[in-house]
Amino acid sequence: MEFRMLATRPALAAIALAALATLLPTSAHAGLVNGGFESPDIASWTLKQIGDTSITGWTVVGNTISFQDSAAFGHVGVVASEGGQFLELSGVVGRGGGVRSDPFATMAGARYRLAFDIGAFFVGGQGAYGDVTVDLWIDGQAAGSFTNLLGLSSAGSDWETRTVEFVAAGPLSTVEFRSSLLTSSSDLGVGLDNIHLDQVAGPPPAVPEPGSLALAALGLAVLGLRGRAGLQDNRGHHAAPPA
Repeated sequence: MEFRMLATRPALAAIALAALATLLPTSAHAGLVNGGFESPDIASWTLKQIGDTSITGWTVVGNTISFQDSAAFGHVGVVASEGGQFLELSGVVGRGGGVRSDPFATMAGARYRLAFDIGAFFVGGQGAYGDVTVDLWIDGQAAGSFTNLLGLSSAGSDWETRTVEFVAAGPLSTVEFRSSLLTSSSDLGVGLDNIHLDQVAGPPPAVPEPGSLALAALGLAVLGLRGRAGLQDNRGHHAAPPA
């Protein structure tokens, strides 16, 4: 009987721990890929057409865009916000171009903070390209327009960070960025770089089902009995007196 009890207690303890685990919140890390546009590595710059998927983790949408390395136009002040590569959403000249992310892992009900850099440029030998606006969609829904008012009077890159928070609707999400169609936004030099996604709050705790609570209570009771039995076993064994 004693061996049976010893064999049974660990099993019940495991059940108890499993039941308790179902009552605890879980967490997950969002998997947005290549937010700095460093993959694939390019030497200069290239145009990407609608439907292009060669930029790791992203699909080109809306209109032609330019995929650039800082080496291409760094000599006239146009460089990435971080790393060595970035997107220029106006292509050569145009509006409405952008990229949509591949679906990435999220937790339904969890809150996320999306941060990204918008670039406006003063190009050496050409002058200011003007203010720029980028439109954002999350899971296909419009999530705001974000403007960078160019603050340079000489050659350089004016990058500004914007953030937005959202609650994930399901286990997969997407984000999409496009240069604005508004004429107040330049049709030249609309930069996008340094996109980051962080989970800032988990989903609301689920209400445990009565069966889960009962199983957890049973498991705790078993663990308590096991501890008491161990104390009794220790009290029942004594060293033999010396002869």
